Amino acid sequence: MLLYLLRHAIAQERAESDAARELTAEGIAQARSVAQKFSNYSPLMERVICSPYVRAQQTASYLMPEFPDLELVSDERLRPEGDIYAVLDSIEAYALEHLLLVGHNPFMSRILSLLVDGPIESHHYVGNAHLYCVSMDVVAPGCGEILYTLKP
Repeated sequence: MLLYLLRHAIAQERAESDAARELTAEGIAQARSVAQKFSNYSPLMERVICSPYVRAQQTASYLMPEFPDLELVSDERLRPEGDIYAVLDSIEAYALEHLLLVGHNPFMSRILSLLVDGPIESHHYVGNAHLYCVSMDVVAPGCGEILYTLKP
């Protein structure tokens, strides 16, 4: 399986709520940049799952033209403090070969650390608009390998 992890691009510092924060002009440029770089890989995607927060949805929207036949699915579990193990169970249940998750830190850094190293504490940091391609035969802690990273 190839799992793609994308953290949202730079967003406003403040809004009426954390969930309502929108991308800044710099964030929009970041999202466009990583989308362009990702398109060069001609990725095959079976599902795109995104946090319902505005900044994640906006970031994902720049990638969606690459996957015109797919619907962007929102999932509450991808919010900043989401349940990593519940998401891992879902990933395994989907039984897909290509899945893109778009979310936030600390969630994205924690799931990357868990998949690649085993312990969450190893802390692979996922920067804004950074996309990681993780290959794994089994969806389990320590079973993933980072194939490539894209940065804006």
